Amino acid sequence: MRKKIARAKPFTHCVLNNLQEVSSLSISAENEKFGNKTRSTSRWSFKFIINEKEKCKDKTPFLILLIATTAAEIQHRSSIRKTWENEAVVPGVKIVRLFMLGIECKGSNEVLRTESEQYHDIIQQDFLDTYRNLTLKTLMGMKWVASYCSGARFVMKTDSDVFVNTIYLIEKLLGPLSPPPQNYFTGCLMKGHKPIRNKNSKWYVSEEEYPGDKYHPFCSGTGYIFSGDLASKIVSASVTIKYIHLEDVYVGLCLNAKGIQIVPPPSPSLFNIYRVPFSPCLYNRIITAHHTGTYEHVFYWETLQKNRHTCQTEQKGP
Repeated sequence: MRKKIARAKPFTHCVLNNLQEVSSLSISAENEKFGNKTRSTSRWSFKFIINEKEKCKDKTPFLILLIATTAAEIQHRSSIRKTWENEAVVPGVKIVRLFMLGIECKGSNEVLRTESEQYHDIIQQDFLDTYRNLTLKTLMGMKWVASYCSGARFVMKTDSDVFVNTIYLIEKLLGPLSPPPQNYFTGCLMKGHKPIRNKNSKWYVSEEEYPGDKYHPFCSGTGYIFSGDLASKIVSASVTIKYIHLEDVYVGLCLNAKGIQIVPPPSPSLFNIYRVPFSPCLYNRIITAHHTGTYEHVFYWETLQKNRHTCQTEQKGP
């Protein structure tokens, strides 16, 4: 019988200092409060409310899937579990899935705890679950891998509104990488991007938060892949890298600090940061498609499996 996981006491309101400080993430306010110093993620310490320490106890996974989600996305998680994130999706290949969450001020955590007890695929720390804390959410996943599953060959970070063709990912991209590489990082490569200084933009970054005029190369947070050894290296770099709320940009800064070059994907069409009109034979040869709804996950996956062999035959030709 599986050991019962230790749980922290429920949060009924948000009064913890570390929650208040990081949830706002007003860098100028932080600098004024603590002195004009560079603030890295080491400034804040977060505790696991829900954890899965023994997820890799009896296995070394080929792939860990880290999915950013929120408490309200119950149906999203349900549909993803039944489809591309099924841990038995590729026979003989060990896969571990984890949904990553922070906490919310409204209501209790009991529904999420019940879901966790049933599926054992949720990790949660005590930072506020807001858009500006996405970097904290991703680093939580990285720290989990480094602490409890450091032997994993590959890790993928993605979002709950992204469709992932895990079969194609494993068979066509990761499988041929033998022996598994180190310092491997790939996805939808973003190069030459500049900080957006328009305060009305979702991706606005102030000069105080990031004074540079151009970001280092990074991969879109909608879906990127990295070798298991990089989790600890990214966490290590985050101790000295000033916090930026754009998590994919921040991971790129950490990679640059470690001198790690991002590997361009074999084809630019593999990782899609936009919505891709569904076609089974098209989806059969891509890895990610963005803006996928709850029921689309199920429909796309079931249709893809029904047509998979037909599409493969057509692609090979006569």
